[in-house]
Amino acid sequence: MSTAAPSTTQTEREREAFAAVELARNPLRPRALQVIAGAFTDFTEQRGDRLFGDDRAVVGGPAKLDGRWVMVIGQEKGVDAMTRAMHNFGMPHPEGYRKQQRLMRSAEKFSLPVICLIDTPAAHPGVGAEERGQAWAIAESLTTTLALRVPVISAVLSEGGSGGALALGLGDRVLAWENAVYTVAPPETCAAILYRDAGQRARAALAMKPGVDTAHALGLVDELVPEPWPGAHAHPEVAIAALRGALLRHLDELAAIDINSLVASRMDRYRRAGG
Repeated sequence: MSTAAPSTTQTEREREAFAAVELARNPLRPRALQVIAGAFTDFTEQRGDRLFGDDRAVVGGPAKLDGRWVMVIGQEKGVDAMTRAMHNFGMPHPEGYRKQQRLMRSAEKFSLPVICLIDTPAAHPGVGAEERGQAWAIAESLTTTLALRVPVISAVLSEGGSGGALALGLGDRVLAWENAVYTVAPPETCAAILYRDAGQRARAALAMKPGVDTAHALGLVDELVPEPWPGAHAHPEVAIAALRGALLRHLDELAAIDINSLVASRMDRYRRAGG
C-alpha cells in the first residue's frame, strides 16, 4: 500500500478550505448582541425558560427594527474571555432552546415577526445537557418554529453548526453573511467521526465545503449578505448595516403573504430539504 504524502495541490486545497472556517471564527466578527445594538432599537432582553434556568448562550426579547416591533433571538458567543465563558461560547443548553421557544410563542401571541441570529459551533456537548433533554429541546424548537404563525427570518452571522444552528434555522427566509459557514457539524467533529482524528480538520473541511455559498447553492440559504473586505470583523458597522437592510427587505416581502400560505410554504420547504 502506498504511503506517499498527499499532493501539494491537495494540501493547499485543504488549507484553503479550513482558512474559510477560521475566517468565520474570527473573534472580532460582530456577535448577536452587537448586531442587536447596531440594527435594532428598544431591545428588552427576556431571560429564563420558566423550567430550569437562564442560558446566556441564547439572548432575546422584543425590539424595534426600523420602527416596527419584532422578536429578536440570537446565539451569543461573547467578545472576550469573561463574556465567552458567561455565554458558554455560543453553545446552548436545553434551557436555551426552551427560552427560544418561550420567546417564539410570545411573538406569536403578540403578532411579532421573529428574527433569529445564528452563531454557534454546535449545541453544548456536556452530559448535563443530555440529562436535561437536549435532543428533545432541539426537536421541540424545530416543531415550534415550523408551526409559528408569524414570519420568521434567520441569519447566519459566523458559525452555524449542527443541531445548535438548526434550532434557529428554519426560517421563511435564511440569510447569511458571505464569509460565514453553515455545516452539519464543525470540521473537528467530522474529522473525529470520519477519520478518527480531529487533527484532520482541514481534510474534513475540504470534504464538507462549509462555506455558506454551498448552502446557498443547495437552496438552504436564500441570500448571501455582502461583507466589506477583508471581512465583517474589519468593519462591523458596515456589515451590520448591510444585514439590517436585507432583514428589512425580506420582512416587507413576508408581511405581504397570507399567514396560512406562509406557514404551509415553510413546512413544505423543509419537508423537501435534502430531497
